[in-house]
Amino acid sequence: MDKAGYIVCISNPFGFGPAGKIIALMEELAKRWRKGKIVYIASKLCQEILPGKLRNKIIVETADERNGDVLKNLLAKYNNPFVICVLNKTAIKTAKSLGLKAYFIDSLSWMWKKIPEEYLLADTYYCFDLFDIRKKIPDKKNIKIIPPVFGKLPRSVANKKPYTLLHLGGFVNPYQKQIFRTYLNLLIDSLQNYTLNQLLIITGGKVAMQYIKERLKGDRIHLRTYGRNQFLQTLNRASHFITTSGLTATLEAFALKTPVSFIPPTNLSQYRILELLSNMGCAKTKMEWKDFVEVDTNFAGLNEKESIVKIHKLAKGIYRNPQSRDLFIIKFRQLLNGCPSKSDQYKIFSNFKGDGTKIIIDDLISQFKQTKKL
Repeated sequence: MDKAGYIVCISNPFGFGPAGKIIALMEELAKRWRKGKIVYIASKLCQEILPGKLRNKIIVETADERNGDVLKNLLAKYNNPFVICVLNKTAIKTAKSLGLKAYFIDSLSWMWKKIPEEYLLADTYYCFDLFDIRKKIPDKKNIKIIPPVFGKLPRSVANKKPYTLLHLGGFVNPYQKQIFRTYLNLLIDSLQNYTLNQLLIITGGKVAMQYIKERLKGDRIHLRTYGRNQFLQTLNRASHFITTSGLTATLEAFALKTPVSFIPPTNLSQYRILELLSNMGCAKTKMEWKDFVEVDTNFAGLNEKESIVKIHKLAKGIYRNPQSRDLFIIKFRQLLNGCPSKSDQYKIFSNFKGDGTKIIIDDLISQFKQTKKL
């Protein structure tokens, strides 16, 4: 009988944000938990940013992490493992249905009108201390409010290098079957036949990068899909970071004191994050959909799936209208050449007390030892 200790880590293929958090947790766990084994159940998208060094230390199971039957069969392979889930409702439900110890990390607690009941099935539900979450969270014993998960970040570089980093993330999610081509076409048109002031590195999922590569040429444009650690090093040295307001990359940039500008969001959480950051004075250099087309929908009343459909329609409307498309190109080029103040952005990071990664791993190792008597 297999007596090894296992901790199974499961993300969600909603861009690179959830995967970035689970990778940060696995890196810390691999460093400190030498007696046990780490299993990563992940689709190909969630493996794209997995560092090679970490891959060599863990067991990788390539699978659809949103399929309950698949997860059930994989979890049964291991001897009564602990399970860590990041924003994956199916994973937490499956783990608890098998009677396993399971932990849920939710970076979007502040966005829910009510925390989904399935999330709270977890033995411990971790939520980030962001956007006044303490005023919204219910009084339940299994809820633990922690700083965001950062993992090991490089030391902030004071003298940034003369290049801009444009980050698109995974650029696919379970609610869209293929990459957001219209959005990419707007960016491609904005960069086509344009003389850049400095090197531009564009990062994102492999499919999105291949799409751009086939349509955009330029000696000063580099297209890359980086592992998490290489991405962080590149972000740290960049003089300007441009992104779609995903929470993980945005907070990492704030922590590394790299000035951040924002291009229009591609989903509801990005839309809400950009709105909140704007209200806090941390998104003074930004592009929004309403800059180019009338937005007649209250996004607060939409769910994630509905908002993505709406955003795709907005992008198509802009692309098909020559005046709107030209305005997008002008605004994007202006944003490329500008550079926001980083002081207000760093204030958000300076308010955090510690790193959620350490808190979660401390809890896991302690509870695993108590349960398994290792």
